[in-house]
Amino acid sequence: MKKILLATTALVGFAGAAAAEVKLSGYAEIGVVGGSGGPSAIETQFWNDLNVTVTMTGATDGGLEFGTALNLEDLAGDTSNDPNVGDGIVPTQDNDTNVWVSGSFGKVTLGDTDGALDWAASEIYMGTSLADDHSTHAGAYWNTGLDGLYDNQVMRYEYSFGDFAAAISAELDDTGTGDAVLGLGVKWSGDMSGTAVSAGLGYQSANGLDMTAVSLGAKMSNGVSANFGYATGDFWGVSNGDWMGLGLGYTTGALTVQANYGVYDFGAGDLSGWGLVANYDLGGGAVAMLGYGSGDVTSSNGHGESTWSAGLGLSF
Repeated sequence: MKKILLATTALVGFAGAAAAEVKLSGYAEIGVVGGSGGPSAIETQFWNDLNVTVTMTGATDGGLEFGTALNLEDLAGDTSNDPNVGDGIVPTQDNDTNVWVSGSFGKVTLGDTDGALDWAASEIYMGTSLADDHSTHAGAYWNTGLDGLYDNQVMRYEYSFGDFAAAISAELDDTGTGDAVLGLGVKWSGDMSGTAVSAGLGYQSANGLDMTAVSLGAKMSNGVSANFGYATGDFWGVSNGDWMGLGLGYTTGALTVQANYGVYDFGAGDLSGWGLVANYDLGGGAVAMLGYGSGDVTSSNGHGESTWSAGLGLSF
């Protein structure tokens, strides 16, 4: 959700096919992270992250387009074996794949991809930080809906018409005991007197659970951006409630900054948090990044109630 990768491209020809294109892209991070508050708070420590993506696309003689993507991620920075540091950070590998086919009929994607709700409703966050500190605080929400309720194998069909687009999605229970997670999403983007405006609405349901999310965004010609989000339903399939979030950002030249705030209401008191992020594009694929997040409980990145990071994001 947060990395923008610059691609190195190789063209390979196949008999009977118009052309096949293979792109190899990479992203790496280097810096320092830390946290405070709560039993999961970490000591200040070094951080590095490596992500490699292989994207393959092609087209038939009749104009049918198809493709697939393989994402290989290795999180480093392990200190779990250090007896003086009880942060519990353990290197993991997260390999994601999806396959898509598109044509005049629209586009079908299958694999580790967004359901219709997440596809339609945009997140309120801008910029990026090493450990997503600005977007993982206690008040953060990413419009995940009910995605991942089963095996995270989602099939989504989408179709665009002018400034509008719509999608439907399904995630099946392989055991045959639960209902499929069915989703519906619509979104629109346009220009209003020089202001880029967008809106999205998504809905998902399964087994008596449901989620609805709405997003609104505006990016003005003076560099000011505002993003609003609202969601209600069964968050992560376990907690019924409401969420509301607002992000205000500014971009000038190579600099992007944003502050955001989010709050949950689960009926037993609010749960809130806020985040700050600053990015400076150094050119050539390098971005200097600062991130901070603070909330009522431990952030979802597991680094504590208040977390921070500083470093470089490097795209290849």
